[in-house]
Amino acid sequence: MASKQAQRLAARQHLQQRMAVKAEEERRRRTVAWSVGGVGALAALVLLAWGAFAWLGPDDDKSGGDPDVQQLVSDAQAAADRCGDVEPSGEGATGTATEGLTDGRPVQDVYLECLQMTAPDASETASCMYTSMDGTSPVPLATQPAAGSQEMTIVTNLGVITADIETAQAPCTAGSFTFLAKDGYFDGQQCHRLTTDGIWVLQCGDPDARAAIEAGTPEMAGAGSPGYQYGEENTPVEDEANYPAGTIAMANAGAGTTGSQFFIVYEDTTLGADYTILGQITSGLDIVEQVAAAGVM
Repeated sequence: MASKQAQRLAARQHLQQRMAVKAEEERRRRTVAWSVGGVGALAALVLLAWGAFAWLGPDDDKSGGDPDVQQLVSDAQAAADRCGDVEPSGEGATGTATEGLTDGRPVQDVYLECLQMTAPDASETASCMYTSMDGTSPVPLATQPAAGSQEMTIVTNLGVITADIETAQAPCTAGSFTFLAKDGYFDGQQCHRLTTDGIWVLQCGDPDARAAIEAGTPEMAGAGSPGYQYGEENTPVEDEANYPAGTIAMANAGAGTTGSQFFIVYEDTTLGADYTILGQITSGLDIVEQVAAAGVM
């Protein structure tokens, strides 16, 4: 009997040992499983964070991710040095000023022999509405670069004018100039209007002005456009000298009629806050001052 009890006791101890070993093995398996799961979860979190950064983080693509904007920037880059080899011709007649006249055609002929814009920064974009005036004239892209600034170079017959263009503040206007300039729209145009009392500006940008002047009908100058129009932006406050000397601003015939005509302010001028400020002259304002000194006819 004692022998059987000893056997049962030994068997029970053996069973307990086996159960203890099995429990230890199970614990170890759970530990390994949790470790592997933790690594997997960590990897998943890393991938999720990377994906969120890639989707929402800073975009170094200067095209805004839009293939049409990419093409716009590419085209602008290809044309950015278009005026690099153009030298002022020195051509242009000087007429006789009309005594007492303060608003009219400049006595000194001013030709835009080449006008070009540097490529825009499209890391930010803006929506623009350009309206074709006849339903068929091409218009700029409705999504335009809207970051930083661009440089405008105007080679005139009298010298070179450069300006910083406020692309971020006037993206639709800057976009229009980029669109037109790359294809030489402004090249060969003639500045058609000069004012020398109260308002001090030289106005240019009419594609038909030179033909009208050369045809002997200068009164017809000032009506030309690129075939589309758009709204004003980056207008100043109503104040004294709200268009300071050196300002490049856009002419219009009323709200929403901005086109390609612009004016260069050569002396501080007060106007209604109705005209888009495009940028500021950085060099060559003295050329406009000399034209103004010659007078109008």
